[in-house]
Amino acid sequence: MNNGHSLKWLIVEDALRDQQGHWFEYISTFQKGLQEIGDQVTILADREAQTFILEELKALPALPPSIWHRMSDGANPLVRYLRLPVHGWRTVQAMKRFLATHNNYDVIFVPTVLVHHLLAWTWLIKRGLMPGQTQIILFFPNAPVQYDQTHQTYSWSESLTTKLLRYLLKQLTPEVQQRKVILGVETHPMQKALSFLTGLDFTYFPHPVEPILNQPSQSTPPKDSIVMASYGGARHEKGNDILYQAIAIFNQNSPDAKTQFILQCLEGFEAERELLVGFNNVEWINRYFQPGEYANYLQKTDVVLLPYRPASYCLRVSRVVIEAMVNGIIVLATEGTTLAEQAKEFGALVSCKNENLINVANSIKDVIDNYQQLQSESKQKILMSQSHFSVKKFRDCLIEKCLEYST
Repeated sequence: MNNGHSLKWLIVEDALRDQQGHWFEYISTFQKGLQEIGDQVTILADREAQTFILEELKALPALPPSIWHRMSDGANPLVRYLRLPVHGWRTVQAMKRFLATHNNYDVIFVPTVLVHHLLAWTWLIKRGLMPGQTQIILFFPNAPVQYDQTHQTYSWSESLTTKLLRYLLKQLTPEVQQRKVILGVETHPMQKALSFLTGLDFTYFPHPVEPILNQPSQSTPPKDSIVMASYGGARHEKGNDILYQAIAIFNQNSPDAKTQFILQCLEGFEAERELLVGFNNVEWINRYFQPGEYANYLQKTDVVLLPYRPASYCLRVSRVVIEAMVNGIIVLATEGTTLAEQAKEFGALVSCKNENLINVANSIKDVIDNYQQLQSESKQKILMSQSHFSVKKFRDCLIEKCLEYST
């Protein structure tokens, strides 16, 4: 694989069905970035994908219905286990049909690998159904791995699906060693954990995010109000319950602070949200964003509030922190998370302690007290952040990995 030549990519993502989650933004970023470099991109999506997805990305609806969209549908354990072979087999059949007439790709990239997908891809790879010179990237944004921060040790979660995942990864050992298959992750902690637990070579790839704001000037006039926001679906692992209570404490302790809070919460957390009733500086968004609306909100956002719980985010990252950094937005994040780690290196960070209401409230005040310094720091790092979290950097990492083997 030569960095000087254009590449033909096949991106395979059955979670690409609608605008739920970040798949549309993620895949469209890849498509645009690779095409700007001069590469060719073909995208396979859920066969039930919305017309919008198919038209915007020119994606082909060739894959079985998204397994991700069924992960939390309340199905009983037997149904969930049966979905493993069913989805795996359907994926195998879909790929066999497609590759029978399209088999000249340099790279096949599977962005979201669950054990359901790994079952299919292991079968396809071991049966020799992949084109001989094709590089296959199996990407693991998350994995059933636990990290004990006290003892700094890693362990697998206990489940039948985890045992299957471990078995399948072991089967791919020869292909990984030969660099025919590259196992990818998007944080260094996850790379370290999975490499340690499997004995296989996992590769760090940056999560590409295209900036959507104009690069801010180095001198910005003072604002009447500092806008702090929490976007995306509200969930316990994201610490939304902690955040809402902390904002209530902050507002009570600092009634004259020039702040505005924009909080997106589609459902749940009624008791915590009740604490913020009556505060005029709180705006709620109770729906998904419409196309282009998120960019408009980011345009007026100065700080993103991410008191995520380390139990869920000590190894994996959230796209929203990268969106903040590449757009020069200050980040408040929990100590011990990858979000805080990345924001410290590539952005402007104010850290907070896990599940500590008073500390989170005080950290919000710290942002205000040090706003000009933090804003300056975020601007100084914005070009570095944009360069690192780019499609070009992702592609360069792939080229480097392949050359590493060939030499």
